[in-house]
Amino acid sequence: MWSSLWRSVDRFSLQNFKYVIKELQQIKVVHKHNREVVIDLLQSIVEIVTYGDRQDPYIFECFMEFQVLAEFVRVLKISSKSRIEAPLLQYLSIMIQNINNELAIYYCLSNGYINSIITHPYEFNGGDLASYYVSFLRAVSSKVNRDTLCLLVKVQGDAVVSFPLYSEALKFSRHSEKMIQTAIRALSLSIYNVMDDMVYQFVTTPPVSAYFSELVYSFRDMCIHLDALVCSIKEKYAHKREEIVLQTEKIADDLFYFKDILSVGDPCLNKLVNQNLFKLLVFPILLPLLQPSWSNDSMISATSSLYIFSHLLQVVEENS
Repeated sequence: MWSSLWRSVDRFSLQNFKYVIKELQQIKVVHKHNREVVIDLLQSIVEIVTYGDRQDPYIFECFMEFQVLAEFVRVLKISSKSRIEAPLLQYLSIMIQNINNELAIYYCLSNGYINSIITHPYEFNGGDLASYYVSFLRAVSSKVNRDTLCLLVKVQGDAVVSFPLYSEALKFSRHSEKMIQTAIRALSLSIYNVMDDMVYQFVTTPPVSAYFSELVYSFRDMCIHLDALVCSIKEKYAHKREEIVLQTEKIADDLFYFKDILSVGDPCLNKLVNQNLFKLLVFPILLPLLQPSWSNDSMISATSSLYIFSHLLQVVEENS
């Protein structure tokens, strides 16, 4: 019993931490034959760092001295079809989520290591890598505040010219998996709520600002699809009712997201979102249908238009 207890304590010792780091440094290429060994080393590092964050400050000093995050970046670069990316991102997510020491958080986000991991050329060809990647982005975003935001952006003059955490996340904004979509929206809102003027300028300037018009276009497509389902009910296709409920829930989710963005309160952000909503949705599609002379060949019926417009008006009015 005493020997097992000793091994448990010794596993989190500074001496063992240095040993594990040196073992990882010896890896020159990651392939299918040493993949499990590398995964075990990464897991051990994360577990020891997480323990040290609460129990032993010397462990994180060692983490910084040996530039362990640089080793994670190196492992990504030397992996050749070894499928090491998913477990590496998973362990990094765990480590970032569990670090509470401000100095440790500041160090992890500095030196460009996190941005290098974010911009690594992953191959998202099916599988669950996208889920692990988005979880990693979400973990990083949870540590972003007014003090740490500057560590993740590239600034030229008085303008942000690169923000990989945000830009790469938006590439998954229309992912087929609902959980990934939800995570991206939560990430974007956490960034908006930092209330940084330069970041607001970045996200509301083309080409990055195209996200908001794409969001409205997607919402418009859902409205048209909902209207088609409602019309099919009139033709006695009762089996469409469940699909209508599902589509209505999707529309409600988007409306809540619009509301959350507008609730941030930034004038530039609000102006951009409102302009897209009115220019791409309300004026060309919804508003004409509420006029007495609306055409029968319109893309959406007056009933659906009134339903959507009333809910949209509530969102806009509450945040005007």
